[in-house]
Amino acid sequence: MSGINAQEFIDELIFCIKEEDVVKAKALLQFSSDAEVDADVQRKALIELAKGPEKVVFPLLEYLTKVDISNPKIQESIYDLILDKAYGNTDLVIKYITENEKKARLLFLKASGDLLLEQTAPVLQKIIKEDKDKDILVAAINALGALRLPDSLALFASMASREEQVNRAAIFAIAEQGGNDAVDQLLKFIGEDEQTNKIAVEALGEMQDLYSLEKLTALLGSKITIVRDTAIDQLMRLGNKSTPILTNAFQNADADYLVHLVTTLGYIGDPASINPILDIINTQPADANIRQAAYEAMERIPSPKTAISLVQGLQDPVESVRMSAARAIDKNLSKALVAGLRNVVREGSAESQKAVAALIDSDASNIFNFLVEEESFMVLAQTHVNTKADPATRKEFIKQMSSIGQKEFAQTIAKEMPKAEAPAARTTQIFVVDDSKMMLKLYQNKLTALGFTPVTFDKPENAIPQIITKKPDLVITDLNMPNISGLELTREIRKKYTRQDIPILMITTQSDFVEEKDGDIKINDSVLTKSGINKILHKPFTDEEFHKAVGQFIKT
Repeated sequence: MSGINAQEFIDELIFCIKEEDVVKAKALLQFSSDAEVDADVQRKALIELAKGPEKVVFPLLEYLTKVDISNPKIQESIYDLILDKAYGNTDLVIKYITENEKKARLLFLKASGDLLLEQTAPVLQKIIKEDKDKDILVAAINALGALRLPDSLALFASMASREEQVNRAAIFAIAEQGGNDAVDQLLKFIGEDEQTNKIAVEALGEMQDLYSLEKLTALLGSKITIVRDTAIDQLMRLGNKSTPILTNAFQNADADYLVHLVTTLGYIGDPASINPILDIINTQPADANIRQAAYEAMERIPSPKTAISLVQGLQDPVESVRMSAARAIDKNLSKALVAGLRNVVREGSAESQKAVAALIDSDASNIFNFLVEEESFMVLAQTHVNTKADPATRKEFIKQMSSIGQKEFAQTIAKEMPKAEAPAARTTQIFVVDDSKMMLKLYQNKLTALGFTPVTFDKPENAIPQIITKKPDLVITDLNMPNISGLELTREIRKKYTRQDIPILMITTQSDFVEEKDGDIKINDSVLTKSGINKILHKPFTDEEFHKAVGQFIKT
């Protein structure tokens, strides 16, 4: 303490409270700052205040909000005392949320909501309608929202789409009201404004009743990327609670919608979704993106008892689907699955060659232990590794063979390596961002075959600082990723670099950025320019399409 006697300070405060001398008590409390007394004395002072009558303590608490007290525990104790004294004293709360300085008003506004003081509702509504201070508005909206009064819904709706903090408070206050009307009101906010779209979907995710979950799931089919991606994030956050709604939505879902339903279930990882996903795999839908999404989900939800159903994916006509199936197989090994794989490779057919190539290219190394006894596997593997696999994949396969006791085989492949060497790696920097490790491996294989050495990221948040710092020659990114979408990644890049500085090739299963005119489907160039993207490539794509897309920005 700075020359102040602690006991004398407390004794004098006790006297002031007893005599109800507010003026003198305030004069004394000016010395209760961090600079004048320590936290122990501050705590003792609050204990004495707690014993006083509300008409004395309220103005002293209001005065303490102006005193420089930085200790968070003391600040919390002051607020706890406000709650204690405010309960049952609504008239005093109303007085302090309307007549005092901002800092005190904010605390008493918060108290009115935390204590659910319904009698303050008319005053809160008046503040919301008339006050211009952003912080006061947010506090009043939060407090009124906590009261959950049906007649407040229209007022909150009128406050939405304003400044971001007020907008967020109003939209979440609507969610706080609960019920179908609140859900329907939130859905009305979804439209042109991206910020409002994101907030509305986040608020919808807070409601968690059946109707809101159904509507949140339906947003996975939205054509607005930020709406769809935010819905995915919210459903992932809700976890297993979302599973029944997501699986029920499979019926009559179009291709884009079904891909997102399945992908979200994979992220959630609930074993209860395995059978519905396997039903999709077993029906072999015509859309390759649906098949790939199903296999990728099965990689994230391992279940050996169902693994035999995955073998057919190795013979899919689309490379990315085969690789997704291979990674799912690697995480779902069982005796039945191994038997099925052995039968596939024993055929020695072109389909067998594709299956083995998918296992090697996707780095499905667990299965190799069970296949090396098959002579046909060794022949097919050697053919692929020495003729088509990229150098990194070849090197890793040789290492794996050596580690499982196939050193002689590994040495044989190694001797033939110079015959299959890819062109010398270029200095061109290509960064690839995708939450799917399988897709990253696919891009790595294709880019390495072109002579590039790509840098890959499975988390956009890790890619952003590297891109900003190192300024690659090309960024290839997925559109739909959890937490940070491809569009959000693009926006971060465009804060520093133009479309000419760093071209961005966006790859997606979606019909985003596509418009139909006179029966013809074409990319909407104006939307592309606005988003900051240089080019869209839709999955599934051929090697020729991929090479052509990359070649638009880098000489291949």
